[in-house]
Amino acid sequence: MTKNNTVEVKRHSVLYRLLHWAIVLEVLLLLLSGFGVSEYLHLSLFTRSAGRSLHLVLGFAWMGTITFFLYYFIVSGEYKWFGVSRIGYSIDFFMHEVKTFVAGEKVHSPVKYDAQKKRYVEKIVPTEVVAWWGWFVLWIMMVLTGLALVFPSTFDIVNRFCHAIVPSLGAQAAATRLVHIFVSVFMVIFAIIHAYASWIFGMVGSMFSGVKRENTGLPEEQQ
Repeated sequence: MTKNNTVEVKRHSVLYRLLHWAIVLEVLLLLLSGFGVSEYLHLSLFTRSAGRSLHLVLGFAWMGTITFFLYYFIVSGEYKWFGVSRIGYSIDFFMHEVKTFVAGEKVHSPVKYDAQKKRYVEKIVPTEVVAWWGWFVLWIMMVLTGLALVFPSTFDIVNRFCHAIVPSLGAQAAATRLVHIFVSVFMVIFAIIHAYASWIFGMVGSMFSGVKRENTGLPEEQQ
């Protein structure tokens, strides 16, 4: 059996990697400072005053970073791998992953690079499509609930919506704060799954170096 060949490819630009790690760092610091001011998951790494100030500054910095990241995501063409039309395919691949895992077998990555045309045929593991849209929804929820806590009158509709979800809490702000915390917990879960999947499919190194050896799908003599 002829062995398929691989080729070293520039997978991520410097700017893409910087934005990715900036978001990771900001989210980690937001979690730590958030625990410092939380009434439900209090972690006394900071005083409440210092934690609140740091959380606010980091929150606005994070919003700026993800806004620029989304802009770059679109202008660089990365968005095409995560289109809404690919969600169905992503779910099918995820079910395949689950069945393969249960069967104790290894999931083979569909990522493939066309060395002759110098472009990806498939750049991501399809499950990332659903993960991306999950991230996007969580980002929107975090931003809106965070802004509603800082500017309650301006974002009153968000506070009223959160209170409708958790009517047992008397104050609207308390309901918004609880929703904000729940969303942050889901973000942590998504981050763990993302990190695990990136490790399993060998994507972690390329997020540091920017390059990765990709399968061309061609026999060695055709390379």
